[in-house]
Amino acid sequence: MRNMNHLITISFFVLSINFFAQDKQDEQNEIVAVWTTADETKVEIYKEGNIYLGNPINAEGERNTDIEVLNLKYQEGKWVGKIYSKKRERLLDVECQMEGDKLNLKVTARFISADLQWSRAR
Repeated sequence: MRNMNHLITISFFVLSINFFAQDKQDEQNEIVAVWTTADETKVEIYKEGNIYLGNPINAEGERNTDIEVLNLKYQEGKWVGKIYSKKRERLLDVECQMEGDKLNLKVTARFISADLQWSRAR
């Protein structure tokens, strides 16, 4: 009987770890979507391996893979990496966090940072 109790306890422990891991995976992938930027450009973020990439959507509604706007990794509850700045014509550091249907981006260039917000495209 004692061994049966241990077996049941271990089973619940293993199942709870699996459910927690699934929740974490879902949280990481919530960024995978098409987003509308402040200037109405649409950017598709998708996952390739452990990296989240963002490419603009062209006039035909297709992903333009010739231009990489974002390159992110999920770390400690947020996505961190690089974003391409058209204005500066170079890559800048970026941290992204979800807030409902909004994607908050904190872009940093040396000692200056700017906050942007993208909306999930419908």
